Amino acid sequence: MQMRTISTSMLTLAVLGTATACSDSKQPEASTAVISTAPAKLTPVTLKGMLFGDPPKDMQLVMDEFEKRTKDTLNTKLNIQWNPSADHKQKVKLMMTAGEEVDFVFDADFMNLKELVPQGAYVQLDKYFNNDAYPGLKKAFTPEFVEANKRFDNHLYTIPFTQYFYDLPVVYIRKDLREKYGLGKINSYEDLENFYKKVQEADKTLTPLAVKGNGGFQEIWTGESNTKIPNVGTVGIAGIPILVQLSDDGKKVQNMAALGDDAVAFAKLPAPFNTAKTAYPQYDKWAEWSKYLEKDVVSQKDSKAYFMSGKAASYYGTISSFAADRKKLKETISTADLEFFVLRKDIRDMKPQAISTNYRSNNSIAIPTTSKNIDRTMKYFDWLFSSQENHDLIEYGIPGKHWEAVGSNQIKLLDESKNYIFSGYEMSWNPNMIRLSSDLDETTRQYFEYSAKKDTYYSAPLAMFTFDSTNVKAEVASITSKTDPFIQLLKAGQIKDWEAQTAKLNSELKALGMDKVRAELQKQLQAYLDKGGK
Repeated sequence: MQMRTISTSMLTLAVLGTATACSDSKQPEASTAVISTAPAKLTPVTLKGMLFGDPPKDMQLVMDEFEKRTKDTLNTKLNIQWNPSADHKQKVKLMMTAGEEVDFVFDADFMNLKELVPQGAYVQLDKYFNNDAYPGLKKAFTPEFVEANKRFDNHLYTIPFTQYFYDLPVVYIRKDLREKYGLGKINSYEDLENFYKKVQEADKTLTPLAVKGNGGFQEIWTGESNTKIPNVGTVGIAGIPILVQLSDDGKKVQNMAALGDDAVAFAKLPAPFNTAKTAYPQYDKWAEWSKYLEKDVVSQKDSKAYFMSGKAASYYGTISSFAADRKKLKETISTADLEFFVLRKDIRDMKPQAISTNYRSNNSIAIPTTSKNIDRTMKYFDWLFSSQENHDLIEYGIPGKHWEAVGSNQIKLLDESKNYIFSGYEMSWNPNMIRLSSDLDETTRQYFEYSAKKDTYYSAPLAMFTFDSTNVKAEVASITSKTDPFIQLLKAGQIKDWEAQTAKLNSELKALGMDKVRAELQKQLQAYLDKGGK
């Protein structure tokens, strides 16, 4: 297949303007000063940021190069605090509570964004996009993409990062071990389990599957049979999935059933959602497959490093890191090789409309209202996205040292790339600036191209809805403190009798105000539908 340039027209789908529930903004406005786009030297500033993970070994070399390139224009330095992945969420929350000054932080819906935006912790960023004073941001973030990432009050509070609207979930597998065991290519969960059984037979010290303790199985065993019912959607609150059935015309909330509800609540829903067992079949599989995980899986903070050290035969990941991970594995274990199994059948078969999306980014940077450098921070991100050259420095490192370009949109990682492994989803991903590895095989390239196609995606019922927790802030906080550890154990397959345990949890959550939260959810859902939401 001939390589296609991945463009905004492929990736930024024809998103209809999001109909969101409106409320009066309680957020402080960002500074209204406009910085000239002329290349005049600005006063020196050091921007303090918070990201997570381990800083790349050559991070300072890249920062030195950045400062060298921009000393006569931006005149900016970055001081980034790197938090351990498991601690970042709590550290950001504590920092916001203390009112500590910081200029940008990584945040997302799976971290603190849903809670901190309604609390007024972050600056509204609407005015910096589609603005000629910030041409880099204007070019890289289309009006449709900006619109899709606005919050419940129809304002933008983040710089959203994505390459595709879905980073395909996969299990990465030691290809060399599979071949050593005499097994064919893994094309199904049955094949995958046969591989795990062989691993356990051949080497008792080798863990078949490595996953993170705070993520568990995640998307393993979910969506194998992709059930689409046009009037049933899912809304998550404090980690609890709530199934919502709309009327046939999609204008009224008809029924709701949350994880842990009694059989009567589920029976009102259409099959297969009419029982907890059939609504959440993955939970039994997670419990069954927990035997393939390491014994203390809940404490595992870096499953990839565990795999790379040769202690596991596979690990959960996403397809975007394939080229870098394969290279790293081969450098670490010279006889090893890497391949992947796509977790969801419709995606594995590259079917159209296989992936539900709300066209939002899962990852983003937010600017706290405590920042005294709002415009300068946005000027830095404007620089980052103003050219492929600027973007590539931050995401890939120094050209000629860490990487080299191949054609207009491919990349070859050099030997020293191992010293600059930067998580682009934390600060630099953008659909207009993707480079694919020149080493990709044809099948892998096809999956990347598939994930860039417009007709790969569809919008499920209520996919565009965002819950505003303002009116139930205390209840949601109390519920979250209870559900977080439970959901972690559930995702790691550590809860065998999950129906009984979720029923018990459900009862405990009612004492913390879950009924009030559900009433607020139903109220907001109906208001969303009344305003034309789908």
